[in-house]
Amino acid sequence: MKQIRKLLILFIIVVLGSIGYGYYKGKEIPVIEKIDVSEGTVRFNLDNAGYEGKTDKTLVENITYDSESNTFEKLYKKSDLIVKVSLKNRKQDYNTICSDVNILDIYKGTPLNEKTIQVYEPFGYQEKDFINIFGACLPMRENQTYILFLKENADQRYQYISSLYGKYNYEQDAYMEVYNSEMKAKDIMPYDMVDFNKDKYYEIMKELGYTDMDLKANDEGNQRLAELKDTREIIRASFDQLVSKNNSIH
Repeated sequence: MKQIRKLLILFIIVVLGSIGYGYYKGKEIPVIEKIDVSEGTVRFNLDNAGYEGKTDKTLVENITYDSESNTFEKLYKKSDLIVKVSLKNRKQDYNTICSDVNILDIYKGTPLNEKTIQVYEPFGYQEKDFINIFGACLPMRENQTYILFLKENADQRYQYISSLYGKYNYEQDAYMEVYNSEMKAKDIMPYDMVDFNKDKYYEIMKELGYTDMDLKANDEGNQRLAELKDTREIIRASFDQLVSKNNSIH
């Protein structure tokens, strides 16, 4: 009788543990098939936002991007796919955002599906109504078209070659100046990229507790952010020149 009671207690513990673990995991990584990023709050992870790739100062979320793809020539060489796209819809995939995009034109590469592909956007989405921005790139907007420089992942989905230089609004990028480390998501929706005003950036970082020494240690990344807009315009001009000349860049 005692043995049966022990087995019953053990069974209950296992069941309750499984339910608790499942609930915990569900809370930790909810799965949402369709999300609206225009709602809720955006958190900007501004420290080390100018670094990507495998450097000792790169945020872990930006390690998979290429630190050297800061010219058109490098972007073209390292991209598996260069396409013109429009946003179809989004879903949460673990802790990030995966977007379905319609392919409007192909400049390099051959996707498995020539009509739509899935692209990981460089943002965190760990809990409903909160988007974490780890660099300067903002979500693709509805009713806009974009040029994307992409690499293919093992799961046959794509990600930007660079979170800083891998996405361009086909017409013209709309830049937004960040005035706080948190903003309403609806306020970023008219924009494509963050424009880092150095003085304002330093002001925000000091409000977050960073010292002059901390900021000095990140001079390289901060300088990259300060020059981001000009660098992107040079890349765009090179792309436009080749496309207008050849109607393709293959």
